[in-house]
Amino acid sequence: MWIEAPVDLSTLPQEPGVYRMLDAQRKVLYVGKARNLRKRVSSYFQRMPESPRTQAMVQQIRDLNVSVTASEAEALVLEHNLIKQLKPRYNVLLKDSKTYPYILLTDEDFPRLIVHRGKRTRPGEYFGPFPDAGAVHTTLHQMQSLFRIRDCEDAVFKNRSRPCMQHQIGRCSAPCCDVVSPQAYRAQVDETRRFLKGADDSLLKGWEQEMQHASEALQFEQAAALRDRIRAMRSILAGGDADDLPPEADALAIARHPGGVAVSIGVRRAGRYLGTHTLRVDQASDADALEILQSLCIERYRSEDPPKELLIEASAMDTASEVNADAKELQRLLKLLHPECRCEVRTPQRGARREWMKQVAHAGEQSLASRAQVDQQPAFEALAELLGLDETPACIAAVDNAHLGGKQMVAAIVYAGHNGPDKDHYRRYKLDDVPAGDDYAAMRAVLTRFFRAIGEESLPEPDVMLIDGGKGQLAVAIEAAADAGFSSMKLLGVAKGAGRKVGHETLWPSWRADGEGIGEPLRPGIHSPAMLLIARVRDEAHRFAGQYMRKRKKANMFSSALDTIPGIGPAKRLALLKHFGGIEGVKKAAREQLAEAPGVSKSLAELIFTALHK
Repeated sequence: MWIEAPVDLSTLPQEPGVYRMLDAQRKVLYVGKARNLRKRVSSYFQRMPESPRTQAMVQQIRDLNVSVTASEAEALVLEHNLIKQLKPRYNVLLKDSKTYPYILLTDEDFPRLIVHRGKRTRPGEYFGPFPDAGAVHTTLHQMQSLFRIRDCEDAVFKNRSRPCMQHQIGRCSAPCCDVVSPQAYRAQVDETRRFLKGADDSLLKGWEQEMQHASEALQFEQAAALRDRIRAMRSILAGGDADDLPPEADALAIARHPGGVAVSIGVRRAGRYLGTHTLRVDQASDADALEILQSLCIERYRSEDPPKELLIEASAMDTASEVNADAKELQRLLKLLHPECRCEVRTPQRGARREWMKQVAHAGEQSLASRAQVDQQPAFEALAELLGLDETPACIAAVDNAHLGGKQMVAAIVYAGHNGPDKDHYRRYKLDDVPAGDDYAAMRAVLTRFFRAIGEESLPEPDVMLIDGGKGQLAVAIEAAADAGFSSMKLLGVAKGAGRKVGHETLWPSWRADGEGIGEPLRPGIHSPAMLLIARVRDEAHRFAGQYMRKRKKANMFSSALDTIPGIGPAKRLALLKHFGGIEGVKKAAREQLAEAPGVSKSLAELIFTALHK
C-alpha cells in the first residue's frame, strides 16, 4: 500500500453505490460509481495509479463518503446528478449540458412543426435528436418549403382572417383560412412524416408519377409545381446520403489541443446526416478517452434512446485489446441506461465509417482551435498564399454592421492575430445618424471613424481588413480608405454563399496584381485553412455586433419619453404609466388630468405636458 486509506476499507459495503472523495477542507474532489464499493474504493490505495491526475487526487484524500443504491443503474444516475451539482475538480464535466433539440410534429387537427427541447410529454411525433438548434432550423426551413406545413402558434392560427406572409412566400398552405382542405393538408402532413422517417425514394417516385399524370392531363401548372418540388428535394438530398453508412448512428471523436479538449458528435438519422456538434470538456481535460466518452454517453443518452450504432475513434496508441475493452465498457454502460438497448459500439478501422469518423474529428479540431488561444500562424500563412501576399499577415480585422429592421443600427470591429482574438482592440459604434437600413452608408460611417481611430487612438493598422459583404460594400470601403489616406490597405470583401454555410463564401480582394481595380473573385472552399480563419474572424465580428445591438434593444425596451423630463424619476414614471395605462394615455392627458396623478404637482404637470407636446 503506497498511501494510508482515510477509513477502514474493510467496513465498506460490497454493494452498488456512489463514493465521494473529500480533501482536508471536506471539499469533494471526485465522485464515482461502483458495482462493488469496497473493491472499487480499495483499488485507489492498493497500488500506485498510472495516471498523474489520479495520483494527485489520491494524495489529497482525507475522508470519503459512500451511498448505497439498489442497483448499478441507480448509482449511475446518482453519480451524474452529483457531478452536475458539486462540479468536483477531478471529474469530467462537459461545458454544454443542454438537452438536444427535436422536431415535433404535433398531434392536432392541423398539425404543425416546431422545435422541442426537454421531456417529450407533449402529444405528437418526435424526430431527432439533432446535434444543435442550427441543424433543426435548417431542416425545418427545408420542410416548410417542400411541404408547406404551418409553424404558427395556436392563438394566431385560430384568429387569422386572411393568409399570412408565410403563405405568400410559399411556405404554408394556409389551413387557417381554408385555402387548403383538411384532406389535402393531411396528405401534406403524411408526406412530411415520411420525409422525416427517411422515405425519400418513395416520395420522389410518387411525385414523378403525379407529374407525369398531370402533364398527360394538360395540367401544366400542377406539373410544373411538382417538377419544382422534385428538384428541391433532390437538391436537399444531394451529397447528404451515403448507402454504405448506417442509417442511424452517432460518431464520437475526442479532439485534444494545447488549448483544451473537446468531443465532437456526428449524427445520422433516417439515412441522413444531420450535422456535427462539439462539446468542450470543462474540467479534468487530462482524463483518458474512456472516462470522457462515458461522461458524454451518460449526458447524451440518459434520457435519449441511443442509435443503432455508436462509432468511437481508436487512438493510434491503443492496442486492439484496449480498443475492444473500451467498446465493451461503453456497451455495458448503455445497457445500464437502457436495458432494452440494441446499440452496437464499433471502432471502425477502414471504409466509409472510418472516413466519416475522420470528418467528425476534423470538425472538433477546427472548433477547438478557433476557441483556444493558440498559435494560428499556419492559417495566416495559408491566407498569405491564398491572397498572393508577399509577407504573412500578423494582424487581421473584420467589420460587421447589425440592425433590427433598419433600427438600432450598430457596427463592430474585431482583431485577430497568431494567438487568436485580440479583444483589447475590439471597438463598437452607434450609427444613429445613418439612414435606416442603408448598409452602404453604415459601412462608410464606421470605417471613417475606424480609420480616424487608427491615428488618434493608436489602434494597430491591420494587414488585412475583412469587409462583410460583396462588391458593393467593398467599393464603399475602398472609397472610405482612400479618403482617410489608407488606400494601400488590403481590404477583402467576404460575400456569403448559398445557405450562408461556411466554405461557400466568395472573396473579393480590393487589389489586383497590376494595381487596376478590384481583384478576381476567390472561392477557396470549406477545406481551405485560410477560409476557415476568415470565417472565424468574420463570425466573431458578427457575434460582437449582434451582442451590442441586443444590448441597445433591451435598454430601449425599458425607456420612455418621460425619462428625459427633469423631476421624473423611476417612481413617478411608474406611477404615471400605471395611472394612465401606458405612455399613450399620458400623452393624451390634459394638464389638469396629469396633476391628478399620484405625486404630480401642477408645475410638474405643466412641464410634462409641454415636454410631450413639443
